[in-house]
Amino acid sequence: MSETSAAGPAGPAAGQQVPSGPLPRLLGLPLALLRRGVEIILILLLAAMFGSVLAQIAGRYAFNFSIAWATEFASYAQIWMVLLGAGYAMRTRLHVSIDTLVAALPPLLGRLVMVPILGLCLWFLWVVWEGGWLLLEIGQIQTSAGLGVPMTVPYAALPASAAYLALETLIAMGGVIIGRAPVATGGGVRLD
Repeated sequence: MSETSAAGPAGPAAGQQVPSGPLPRLLGLPLALLRRGVEIILILLLAAMFGSVLAQIAGRYAFNFSIAWATEFASYAQIWMVLLGAGYAMRTRLHVSIDTLVAALPPLLGRLVMVPILGLCLWFLWVVWEGGWLLLEIGQIQTSAGLGVPMTVPYAALPASAAYLALETLIAMGGVIIGRAPVATGGGVRLD
């Protein structure tokens, strides 16, 4: 049995079914905490990026002094924000998708077509995750020029975001495959 909710970006989209049963209830709290944590991290990264760029501008033009690490810090914050934001966008159905073919198919066939699509998405994210771990090995012997931190700090964004995006992709597309979510989303971008 399922119910409908219109909880907005933090919850399911309007009209989207909320799965019920023992497994979703068991995993609901950790998933909600993870999602809330990602939201908070995204907000903090945006604020930190904005603050460091503002400090750099103020230092350069008001005090004729350049803050050496501010630009690099803003760049690393943006990298983390964009990569983690991809998972948030998948959760809230904000990624652009072309679902004309899938929408034209009968629902059962549309769900079957989603299986190889999910497989390809997860394979791509696996490649990104593996590549991120290889970069982490290299980053252990490098430090950034401006901040002087190990390069593992910015490089860790790849495996972390790939894992989070894979989780949200599995939830979103898995819901379509098992019939708990509509096959086509009406253009792929939620406007509510």
